[in-house]
Amino acid sequence: MRFSSYTNINYQDLISTKKYTLAGIFLLLAGTFFFSACSTKKNTWTRRTYHNTTAHYNVYWNGMDLMRQGIKDYDAQMKDNFSLVIPVYNFGDKSGNKAALFADNAIKKASKTIQKHSMFFNHKEYCKWIDDAYMLIGISYFYKRDYPMARRTFEFVIKTYNDNDIKYNAMFWLAMANVQMGDYNRGEPMLDMLLNKITKGEAPPKYEEKANLAYANSYILQRNYDAAIPYLNRALELNPKVKIKTRIYFILGQIYQKQDDPDRAAAMYTQVLKHNSAYEMEFNAKINLAQCYTNKSTDREYIVKKLKKMLKDEKNKEYLDQIYYALAQISLTDKDTIHAIDYLGKSVSTSKTNNYQRAISALQLADIYFSFPNYPKAQAYYDSTMQFLPVDFANYKAIKKKTATLTDLVQQLQLIGREDSLQSLAAMSEDQRNKIIDRLIANYLASEVKKNQEEQVKLQNQMFANQEEKMNTSSTQGRWYFYNAATLANGFSAFGKKWGRRRLEDNWFLTDKAITTTTTETPADTLPDLAAAGGDTTSKKKPEKKSTNPKDRKYYNQDIPLTPAKLLASNQKIMDAYYKAGFIYIEGLNDYGHSIESFETLLKKYPDFPRKAQTYFELYSLYKDLKNDQKSDYYRTLLLTGYPESDYAKLLINPDYFKELATKKSESSKLYEITYKAFLNQQYYMVISNAAEAHSHYKSDTSLLPRFDYLRALSLGKIEVADSMTVALLKIQQDYPRSPVSSLCQEVINSLASPSGPGVQAGKTPADSNSVLLKAAESIYKFDSTAVHFYILIVNNLKVDVNALKIKIADFNSRMHGLDELEVNSLLFDNNQEMITVSNFDNAPKAMQYFLSIRDSKYIFTKLETSGDYSDFLISVTNYPVLYRNKDIRKYIKFFEKNYLEKP
Repeated sequence: MRFSSYTNINYQDLISTKKYTLAGIFLLLAGTFFFSACSTKKNTWTRRTYHNTTAHYNVYWNGMDLMRQGIKDYDAQMKDNFSLVIPVYNFGDKSGNKAALFADNAIKKASKTIQKHSMFFNHKEYCKWIDDAYMLIGISYFYKRDYPMARRTFEFVIKTYNDNDIKYNAMFWLAMANVQMGDYNRGEPMLDMLLNKITKGEAPPKYEEKANLAYANSYILQRNYDAAIPYLNRALELNPKVKIKTRIYFILGQIYQKQDDPDRAAAMYTQVLKHNSAYEMEFNAKINLAQCYTNKSTDREYIVKKLKKMLKDEKNKEYLDQIYYALAQISLTDKDTIHAIDYLGKSVSTSKTNNYQRAISALQLADIYFSFPNYPKAQAYYDSTMQFLPVDFANYKAIKKKTATLTDLVQQLQLIGREDSLQSLAAMSEDQRNKIIDRLIANYLASEVKKNQEEQVKLQNQMFANQEEKMNTSSTQGRWYFYNAATLANGFSAFGKKWGRRRLEDNWFLTDKAITTTTTETPADTLPDLAAAGGDTTSKKKPEKKSTNPKDRKYYNQDIPLTPAKLLASNQKIMDAYYKAGFIYIEGLNDYGHSIESFETLLKKYPDFPRKAQTYFELYSLYKDLKNDQKSDYYRTLLLTGYPESDYAKLLINPDYFKELATKKSESSKLYEITYKAFLNQQYYMVISNAAEAHSHYKSDTSLLPRFDYLRALSLGKIEVADSMTVALLKIQQDYPRSPVSSLCQEVINSLASPSGPGVQAGKTPADSNSVLLKAAESIYKFDSTAVHFYILIVNNLKVDVNALKIKIADFNSRMHGLDELEVNSLLFDNNQEMITVSNFDNAPKAMQYFLSIRDSKYIFTKLETSGDYSDFLISVTNYPVLYRNKDIRKYIKFFEKNYLEKP
């Protein structure tokens, strides 16, 4: 009823103007009035007056005051992403939880108003602040981002107070809640109804501006920007407050810019600059205004000069990335790619806190290099892009796929370059080789000296800065750095300004991953295996440990292929890399030229390449697609004359060859299924017979034949002596040494040799430990998002004070989730582990909100992360007893990661 009006009462003035005796009389009368009027059982004038006054000026007013201040602080926390079209209303996302504290307190105050002061007689409410209290509860839930509860509250207000104008405010907020939930089909009709009632004169006109803005916000969230324009323009006609008017101008400028209408966009940004807006919005308006430049504009020099002047302004230190990006757009408009690359590179390197800007600058730079094409450079910048690109970015999956393809390609190209360099060193005399290695060592030592000097300078500067700070902040003397909140905050802020938000990983300090492609160090896992590549395989000596000292000649010599065996292994790596690169070029990048070049270089450098038949076929196909008949016929002839019995030669003669082959493979797969079931049913003679049939009819299916033989070997062990099975298993290893079945054979042979005897599972297949764990977990755990859930924290009770930790969690729950009535319990999980349980959550989404919230709490996790000996996850009420029985935490965590963390 009075939700939109605020009343400010100065209670001190009410009592300070009276004399003490009058105050005493007043208190006596007030006490008499209080004891006669505090009941809500009777509908009398004194009781109505008391409860209306008390409800307003005591409980409800305090709740509203909390709400006003809370929303003010909440709005101050919200940061707009000006690289995207900003919404009309910015309510943040589900990952935040800072709104919960003021919202919970406001709900408590409003609930107290209803519980203590509601006077409901004969289907009528006589306390006029109760409807406002319900609205306060609904809006509090809205800011808490509990939109379902907010929606139910607003629906209750509309239904209960249908004869009151407060229902129109509830209609507006109900539409807003639906829009925030993404339920646009329910939100927009509610706004239509509200606007219709305003047009008919049934609803107050003051809601028209809010309804139009809510409609525009709905379309912006759906990225239907064109549809938002008329609602934004109508809101401007209604002359809103300066802050929202400036925001509307900015949004319209962004939309017109997306529509490729630079003139109208520039007009909107000019309006933003005329109004008193926040510096960040004003700055972005200037940047976007510069991006509205076209090659038809006459003020290019003025715009560039203005942007370069902004680069020198101390206030713009945090925004250099955006200024360089704007300069790059002007260069691209002028088709000046060289300067555009320079500006985009500077945009990436100067971006410290704006990860989205860093991502789109790196993306644009990657696209430019890709168009040349310069694949190594493109890959480096695509890789930088993927570190910070949001998942909901347009074409995110396509960019991710392109990045993976280029990464695979660059790995092959780097491997070729590395092995070529190593072979060049191997071809030199020892003296020449040592001279080059000595130069590398000298360069390394020089860089080390330079690095130490830079560290010394930094250390001295830091010492001077600390001394100056001590002199200027005498009040903080004697306090350790980490106990000084101001110093700690300044240090964190300085780190953020210098480095930005960095992931905890190797080379975290490198913004531009392109520089890592020129490093002289070589990962150990890319080096050839010396034992496999050459040397005396009969020797009992342990392989010599690799040198890790860059100042030692051995560090460089150990990778050089100086023996025939190592040279052979090096050549094999190069051949495989050329071969893989050829397929990546055509299949992943649709680059015919580089694919042909890769395959032809392979054949030229290594004429004895084992997969020459397939390479001929690929070159034939590539040239045929390019309609180069001369070249395609050339490779067709080479394939038919050189490898007439190969599958590829048969395919040239019979285009349906592979279809016929696939039909046979399908038949062999069906026969294997029958054979496997026969083995499970102990029909061992049928297994042996089917294995013989497979060898007779499906000789080309080399993937299934070892499986047939494996089942045959196990069957022999059942109907004959164990030696027969051992001989059959050894033959499988001999015939199919690279097949996954070979390792299974070895397991069975080992089990035969063990005292406990054989233990064979016919269905066992090779798989990594993760997939095995996940499959095992999915066989006993069932995911149900609607079930009641618990939050579980398992800790080592020898390292962690469990009682203190429970108190911390309870304190966290009280502050951040006070209305959820959560319980904290614990019980012994095993001898050394205690299981702390937070319950109950109605469903998985609510439990997930809590999980993300508590994970951000340094108050709880700082000491736990130091010990590192803990596990936390969510679990449904049905899965809880299963976990407690089998006590396999690793298995359940695999299930949790797939069903909770990996799902959007």
